[in-house]
Parts: sequence; C-alpha cells; structure tokens
Amino acid sequence: MTTDAWQGRRHRIRVTLAGLAVLVAGVVWTLRVPLFARNFGVVEPGQVYRSAQPDGELGAWIEVRGIKSILNLRGGAPTDRFYREELRTANEHGVLFYDIPLSATRRPCRRELLAVAEVLEKAPYPLLIHCKQGADRTGLATSMYYMLRRNEGPVEAERGFSLEHAHLPMFGPERLHEPLDEYADWLKAEGAPHTPERFREWVAWVYRDGDPVGPLAKSPRPGPRPLSPRRRAQLQAERTEAEAELRK
Repeated sequence: MTTDAWQGRRHRIRVTLAGLAVLVAGVVWTLRVPLFARNFGVVEPGQVYRSAQPDGELGAWIEVRGIKSILNLRGGAPTDRFYREELRTANEHGVLFYDIPLSATRRPCRRELLAVAEVLEKAPYPLLIHCKQGADRTGLATSMYYMLRRNEGPVEAERGFSLEHAHLPMFGPERLHEPLDEYADWLKAEGAPHTPERFREWVAWVYRDGDPVGPLAKSPRPGPRPLSPRRRAQLQAERTEAEAELRK
C-alpha cells in the first residue's frame, strides 16, 4: 500500500470514528434523562411529574416537589420489594398511592383507560405518574392528562409519548397509541371538537374493546391491590413449607 493510499485510509477511519462518536454522543444526550435521572420529567410544573420506578429517589421527590399522589402503572404486589418500599415511603409521607397496572405492549382495555382517567380527575395534586421505565405506559397517562386536564386534542396530547423519555413506538408499545389515534379519527368523522367529557364518553361507550360498555362499576381507590386468591394460597403454602423445614 502506498503512503498516499495509507493516509487516505487513515483519514477515512478517523472520519468514520468521529461520526460514530457524534452519533453516540447524540444518543446519550437524547436519552440522558432515562439513563441518568430515573427518567424524571416535569409534565406541568407544580402539578404533574413523570418517572421510571422511583426507588430511593421517591422520598426526596415528595419533599421537594410536594407530591400528594402517586399513580403506579407498573403493577407489582406486596411480595415485591420495590412495591413494598414505594408503598412504605408513600405512607410515611402521607401520599396517596394509586395502583393501576397496564401492559407496555398490549392495547389498553376500556376499564384501564377509565380507571386512569378517574385518578387523573380526582387524585390530589401534585401527582407523580410512573411505570417501570417511565417511557410507554407513563407516556399514555401523560397524554391522557393533557386531554383531560388541559383540554388538548389527541393529536397535540400525543406528545406525552416522547423520545426524550425513551419511548419507541415499535415491537409492542405502539399499541398504546391506539386509543388516541382512534379517538382522533372518531372526532374527525363526527366533525366534533375535543372536550374532556367527550373523551370520557367515547372511552365508555365507543372505544373498541371486549370490556362491557359504560362507566366503571367501581372507582379506583388509593392503596395496594390485594393479593389474588391464587397468590395468597401460594404464599401460604411456601410459609407452611418453610415452617416445616424449621421444625426438622
């Protein structure tokens, strides 16, 4: 290889490496919040915040932001450490804890949407919304907040799904967009403007789902979800087995 050819190759390598460095830096900068700050974000100052699973940051967030309610979309159970710790911190600070588990990859059902809507309407503010990563389910609830509390239409409200918070609408999470997209199409077909009341009525009576149509039969209440009978029986069996081992 001649000197000129080698220098040309070195130049191309340097340019390629520089381009990759810029690309990596851009990705890290774009995802700096989910990567380094538990995906914490301000939806509306003094009113609504969003995050991934808060873990040890929760107490400080409550004290600094004055949070009065938490909407947990991740789910979990009292047998999960992260769940127990979050519930304990909320109780210690007098914060209401609403537990409405959603799937990050499945189309939301009617009762889930109505339950989230009711919490957004009735929970004391400031409110913290979170799921596991703070990207997809939290994005849906954030978009619903824009529609229900700020009277924004579904197209504008869809910014709650944000790349800044690591939302990528592919391989499942894109299904969380379906309620907003279908509601936008329905408004256009009806020639009707968006209102919070119209969105709630649409979810209750028009949204395509296997759940019975109509409003929720039971309003969501703050506090942990009770264990299912199956899980309770499983835990009892494990406890009995452990006690038997200790007696040997």
